[in-house]
Amino acid sequence: MQTEQTDSALPELTEACEDGFVDCTFKIEDLRSDADHYYFRMTARHQGEIVGLAARLVKRIGPGFDADMHLRQEHVYAEGLVLSSIGAASDRLVGALAELYAIEPYERLAAAGESYTLIALQQEDIELETHAVRAKIFGRDRDDAALEEDYYESFFHIDLPNGYVQWNEKDADYREPLLRAWTASGPDLAGPGPV
Repeated sequence: MQTEQTDSALPELTEACEDGFVDCTFKIEDLRSDADHYYFRMTARHQGEIVGLAARLVKRIGPGFDADMHLRQEHVYAEGLVLSSIGAASDRLVGALAELYAIEPYERLAAAGESYTLIALQQEDIELETHAVRAKIFGRDRDDAALEEDYYESFFHIDLPNGYVQWNEKDADYREPLLRAWTASGPDLAGPGPV
C-alpha cells in the first residue's frame, strides 16, 4: 500500500501496491516502556479519519535465525506483540482493511485484541532503541481452540527511532483469517462449514 503524508504527519492508508499486497504504515504515538515491554499507539489516516490500535511489544528481541538460517527457539516470542482496540479508531481500521482487502462489507467492530508470536528476521543482535527491526508475526498459532483456517501471518517492521511501524501482508490468503480474528461480530468470511 502506498503511504502518503498528511498535514497531521499521519501516514495515509490508500490502495494496494502494484504487486497486489496491502502494506500499512502507522505512526508510533505515546511511546512508553517498562522493564519488559514498549507500549504505544499506532495510528494512520484512511479517508480523512484516524485509524489505529494500541500495541504492547516485547522490549528485547534477539535474532530469529543463526548464521546458517536455523530458527533460534530461544528468540521465538509468544505474545511478543499484543495489539488492542482503542475503540472507534480500531473499528474504522478493521473496516478500512476489509475495504482494501476487497472483502464484502458488513458492520465491523474490532475485537478487544490479538496476541502474536513474534520472530525477528535478522541474524544479529539489534537494539530497538537505535535500529529498525524486521519481524514476522503469527496469529492464532497458539490458540488450542482455533481451527487451522484461523491461522495467519504478517510482517511487522518496527522503527522506533523514526517513530513508525509497518504491518505488511505476507500472503493474500491470510486476509480472511486476519479479519475474522479482528472482528468482534460478523458473518463467517470463509463460508459455511460442514453440517
